[in-house]
This record gives sequence, C-alpha cells and structure tokens, in this order.
Amino acid sequence: EKIMKTYFIIFILLALTNICFSNTIIVDINGAGQFTSINAAIQAATANDTVKVWPGTYSEQVTLNKNLTLMGSGYENTIINGSYSPTVSMSSGKLQWLMISSLAGTGINLSGGIIKNCVVNGCTGSGIATSSGSGQIYNCVIVNNGGSGIIGYSGGFLTVVNCIVRFNGSTDINGDGNGNCYYYGSKISLSYSNYGSATCTQGNQGCITTDPVFSTTTDFHISQGSPCWDKGNQTLQDPDGSQSDMGYFGGPDCPIYPTVFEIHITPSGNTINLQAKGRANY
Repeated sequence: EKIMKTYFIIFILLALTNICFSNTIIVDINGAGQFTSINAAIQAATANDTVKVWPGTYSEQVTLNKNLTLMGSGYENTIINGSYSPTVSMSSGKLQWLMISSLAGTGINLSGGIIKNCVVNGCTGSGIATSSGSGQIYNCVIVNNGGSGIIGYSGGFLTVVNCIVRFNGSTDINGDGNGNCYYYGSKISLSYSNYGSATCTQGNQGCITTDPVFSTTTDFHISQGSPCWDKGNQTLQDPDGSQSDMGYFGGPDCPIYPTVFEIHITPSGNTINLQAKGRANY
C-alpha cells in the first residue's frame, strides 16, 4: 500500500510539472510576438507548448515534429502558403485554426499528429497526403486543390472524421477503384464526412455526397439548411451541446467568436448598469 501511494504522489508531481512548464509562444509576422517565423517558434518550443500564430500570410515551409499545438487565428486570418511541396510536413502535435495552401504541390504531408478545424485550399497538388505513419483529421475543409483532396502513397493510415472534402481536381478521396479506401498500401478510414468524388465508398459510416452549401466560395460557413448541419459524429458535440456539424465550424474545438452567455441588468436611479460575460476561442 505504501508503494502504491508513493507511485501515486510521483505521478501527481509529474503531471503538475508538465502543466507548470507548458508555455504559449506568440508568432507575429509584424514583430509584436516573440518570433516572426513559425519554424523558429517550433524549434524553440518544447512538448505541450502552444505556438499561437497571429494574423498574416506566412510564406515558409513548416515542419511540425513536436508534441505541441500550432494554433492559428482562424483560416480567414492566418495563412501558411508558398512555393513548397509540402507546405507543412507533420509527424506529431496538433494543427488548428489555419489555412494551408501550396503553390508548388501538396499542402500537408501527414505522418502523425492531429489536424483539427483547418482549411486546406488552393494547392496546385493534393490537399493532404500520407506515405507513412498514422494521422487524424477532424472537422477540416479540404477544397479547390489541383490534385486529390486526401491521398495516400506507399503506406500510412489516416483517420478522417467530420470533414468536407469537395471540388478537388482529380478525386476528393483516393481509393483502389474497387470501393476500398486503400491506395498503394495506404488506408483512409472515412466517417461522417462530405465528399464529391471518391474511389472508395465501402464502410464509410455517416458519409454524404451532396453539395455542402458554403456561404460563398471563400467563406466556409454552412447554414442550417446545409446537409452538413448536425450530421457529424454524434459523440463529438459542438460547443453548444448539439450534434457536431461537418466542416470547419463543427466539433468541440470549432472556433467560437465572442459570444455573450450571461447578462446582468441592474437599475440604479436614472441609469441602468449592464454587465455581461462572454467567451471566445479566437
């Protein structure tokens, strides 16, 4: 019993140590943060840190190979783009609230880690590709890429949930042509997602193949009339407690703009005091 208690205390101390030493590092292309380069911030960061990228277009080839969160300020505001293929090479960590594009080929090469609530748009090649390892993609919009939306080469395993993969050049989701999500040894597990053209159709639980009805070609909000509304995985709720939507604005990590959730109104003579509480993810 004493040994078990000792282990328990050590475990708590280790957990507290990890919490105490996690940092938020600010990247601002205009110079108001600790770094102007995303790669420089990643190199300086340690495990469990958050690298927060402020608005701007960052023309660099990013390598995310640490267990940290690389967080943008929304796909509308924070863009990683350039003449690179891939623009982002990812083997660990989490990518969130960013727009990724490539003028030279693939947007993201994913061999590990999690991509959540990102937009991969306008790549001359494929949006997201894998050739090894395993990665997860949740609530992303992968559109308007010259090659495939998601494709595997020579190996690798991707889990794709609650995504909208549409309007890509060759095919949205690549498979073996016989209905299976296998391609050159790679496998894609696809569920609760919306795709247009795909060479894999077997076992895709909860998937649909209808127009997502975006607000515009560059605004990826969906309205309540969209077939993607409340059609995501039921275990992944939106912040309001409803069933998650497919796409960027769905799931537990979807961006929340400033929203008032509590108001107190107090009359005081000829005036009224108004106090409000709000929350936002951005």
